[in-house]
Amino acid sequence: MTVLETIMISSFYLFIALLISIQAYIGLRTLLFGIALPAEAMQDTAVRGIRRNYVLLTGGSAIFIGAACFILTRHQTTSWSIRWWAAAILLLMIVSVFAVRISRMSAQRLKAARGWQVAVQTKRAASLMVGRTHRSAFGSWWYLAHVAVMVLCIIFAVARWNEIPQSVAIHMGPNDFPDQFTNKSVRTVFMMNIVQALMIALFAGYNLMISRARTSLDPQYRDASLRKQLKLKKIHSITAWGISLLGIANLGLLQAVMLYGWKLNLLLRYNISFMAAFFLTLIGVLLYLRFRGLDQHRDIPSQEERHWKWLGSIYANPEDPALFVPDRYGFGWTINMANPRGKIIASTTIAVLMTAILVPIFNFR
Repeated sequence: MTVLETIMISSFYLFIALLISIQAYIGLRTLLFGIALPAEAMQDTAVRGIRRNYVLLTGGSAIFIGAACFILTRHQTTSWSIRWWAAAILLLMIVSVFAVRISRMSAQRLKAARGWQVAVQTKRAASLMVGRTHRSAFGSWWYLAHVAVMVLCIIFAVARWNEIPQSVAIHMGPNDFPDQFTNKSVRTVFMMNIVQALMIALFAGYNLMISRARTSLDPQYRDASLRKQLKLKKIHSITAWGISLLGIANLGLLQAVMLYGWKLNLLLRYNISFMAAFFLTLIGVLLYLRFRGLDQHRDIPSQEERHWKWLGSIYANPEDPALFVPDRYGFGWTINMANPRGKIIASTTIAVLMTAILVPIFNFR
C-alpha cells in the first residue's frame, strides 16, 4: 500500500473515530445520552464525568484498534488493507454502541439518585407547512449541478468509447500500475454513473426532508424561534449540497482512473483533500451551531422519552402527525417510524445505500 493510500485510509478511520468520540457533546446540553435532565444538572460533576468516561472509553478503544490495524496492514496489499480498516471501523462502532448503553444506564441511575424531575411542556406551537412557505432549504433544482456533472461523465465515456480498453482496470497495484481487470461492457463502463444517480437521489431526498421537517416554535418567542430554525435548516441544506457535489465529482474522477488511465495519485490526492474539507466543514458547522445556540432548540411535541426507542435514537410516536422531526441529539432530522410513510422512506433510503455499495461489488466480481 502506498503512502498516499495509507494516509487516506487512516485519515478516514480517524475521522470516524473522532465523530464517535465527540457525540457526547453534540446536541442539547440537557440531554445526556437520551436522558432528559434539568438545566441545573449540567453543573453536576457526575454528569460531566459520564460524558468524560464515554470519551475515554471510545477514544481509548479507537487508539488501540487503530494502532493494531496499522501494524497489521503495513505490509498488506491495498485490497486487504481496506478490508482490515473497514473491520476496524465496524468494531469501533460496536464498541460505541456498548459505550452509549453503559453511559445511558449511568445517566438513568444518576437521575434517579438525585431525584431530578423534568417538567413536560404541554403548550405547543408547531408548523408543518413552514418549509413550503419559507425558503428554509435549497430548492431541488440546485441538484441539477450534480446531474450536470454526471451527464458530463456519461458524455465523456460515450465519446471515448472506442478508446476505452477491452480490459477495464478495477484495482491499482504498487507504482500506480493496474493489477486486476474486468471485461469492458456497458455495465462496467457506466457503473459509477449509476452510483452517482443513486447518490444524487439520496441527497436530493435529504434536502427535501430538511425543507419539509416540522418547525417547532417556542410559544414565548415565536418569531425568534422561527428565524433560528430557518437558519439551521439553511446551514444543513448548504452543507449537504456542497459535500454531495464534491462526492459526485469524486466518483467521476474514479471513473476516469478506471477507464482512461488517469493517474491513481490524482484520485488519492483528491480524496485526501475531500476528506479534509468534509472533516473541517462538519466540525466548523458543529462549532457554529453550538456557539450560536442553534443546536439547543427543543422540538416540544417530540420530547417525551417514551417515544424514543433503541437507546433513544429512533423516534416512534403514532400520535404525532409529523413525518420528519428534529433529532434529539441536535444534529439533523429523523423520521417518525410510527408513521407508515416513515417506514417506507427509511426502507427506501437503506435500499438506495445498499444498492450504491453493492453495484460496484457485483460489477467487480
